[in-house]
Amino acid sequence: MKKTEILFGKILFLLLVGICSGNLPAAELTPQTEWDYAKARHLMVRAGFGGTPQEIEKLQKLGLQKAVDYLVDFKKLPEAGNAIDVKNDKDRAIEILTKLSKESGNDSYLEVIKNPRELRKLGEIERKKFSRQMRRMDSRQMAQIQEYWLSRLVKSPRPLEEKLVLFWHGHFASEYRTVRSSYAMFQQNELFRKEAAGNFGVMLHAIIHDPAMLRYLDNNKNIKARPNENLAREIMELFSMGVGNYTEKDIKEAARALTGNGYNRQTQQYVFNKRAHDDGEKTIFGKTANYDGDSYVDLILEQPATARFIARKLFLFFAHDDPSEQTIDQLANVLKSNNYEVAPMLKVLFRSEEFYSKKTMGTQIKSPVQIAVGTFRDLGVTNIQCRVLSRGLKEMGQELFSPPNVKGWEGGRNWINSNRIFIRYNQMADLVDKIPSTDKQKGLDMVKVLEDQNFKTSEEVIDYLTKSCLVVNLDQEKRELLIKSAESLPPSSRWKKQRKQVNKQLRSLMILLTSLPEFQLT
Repeated sequence: MKKTEILFGKILFLLLVGICSGNLPAAELTPQTEWDYAKARHLMVRAGFGGTPQEIEKLQKLGLQKAVDYLVDFKKLPEAGNAIDVKNDKDRAIEILTKLSKESGNDSYLEVIKNPRELRKLGEIERKKFSRQMRRMDSRQMAQIQEYWLSRLVKSPRPLEEKLVLFWHGHFASEYRTVRSSYAMFQQNELFRKEAAGNFGVMLHAIIHDPAMLRYLDNNKNIKARPNENLAREIMELFSMGVGNYTEKDIKEAARALTGNGYNRQTQQYVFNKRAHDDGEKTIFGKTANYDGDSYVDLILEQPATARFIARKLFLFFAHDDPSEQTIDQLANVLKSNNYEVAPMLKVLFRSEEFYSKKTMGTQIKSPVQIAVGTFRDLGVTNIQCRVLSRGLKEMGQELFSPPNVKGWEGGRNWINSNRIFIRYNQMADLVDKIPSTDKQKGLDMVKVLEDQNFKTSEEVIDYLTKSCLVVNLDQEKRELLIKSAESLPPSSRWKKQRKQVNKQLRSLMILLTSLPEFQLT
């Protein structure tokens, strides 16, 4: 058996012992009063996805107060820069019908552009052909939108903005296969970006007008004669208040308030159908009036449970799973006193002692997005083909725009259960070893990643990579295993002359690193 295979076996054994037994390693902390590199890295990883040692050092030099301001006040920073042209159903239909008419010489397709009702007059074969091409084109556009967002996740100079977009996507979960409109999903993604650290109240109002959410929770079927309770229930249970803070009567009455909130299927724009709306009096949370959807949301924002619910959700996402009630009350008070502006609450959280405590640092299991995007961020790699990254995330269980249900992704140990751990390991190995770059090179160009460093020994290479990629200290046994796997590496001054072989060795080293229990933690 080859030496590399033996090392892989040892690392895999450590992985299973460290993760599957439940004995995840804990981080070693410096005194709470000290703002140091470890805390700066923790902030960069949790309030984003990570960064190179050089980026962490710059953040550390700012000091805690300015570092938090720099990340949270991201509107002051340049935008990501990448753009995408997204077409709604109407525009796509015009494009396809024009193409079909030109290919077939059948002017009937052009009549459909003028009057969509003319589609019924086409033959069955023509209608099926049109429908098939619409689905295919929409599916391709959805893939392009996934790549667009992944590119932002990897490259954006506003990491917290994209981290919050990911949070809101899991919080206000809706799924493409049900919505069946890439344009509607894109609009929702842009909404989450616009209000990422903005106002939760504005966001909640926008959600009841959001075509993707209206379609996902069937509010387009919510009419006066047959109220549909899906959106009314989930807004309170999952989006704003939590179980136990409302009654079944509140749900029924709220559903009546939301009647008539629909959307145009061709343009994916919000439409209020006055004839479908129940304009009678409703009693919600003990108050009676002629409520509509927006006044119902106003009632939710008045409830004491709402600020606590959102404060808790944000704390769990950014910190740890066991906050004290006192901590949640303090954060909720900041949120409510700032009229539901999220940024002030985040600043308090990111400057709090609890955010840098033993319960928080190095204790969160990375989601597939965190582990993959974080790896590229930590290494400073931006020139990857996001199509391949998207496939890898899907295999690991986190396909963007496709959460499993309205509750979003469960997270935590579900990411590393017995069904997923080997898939996770193999997918990360493939991303390191095979992901194409935008210049069509296969695999990460580790020589380029490390070209500005001056390594004389394999120990220096290992120490740099662990500093770049880990928030949890390695024990000596694992460190020595990694050093041994890199012992044949020449000094970095000779890497360019042996680029192909050195890259192969460095990628094998990165694959070993990604399989460690410590690498799974953030």
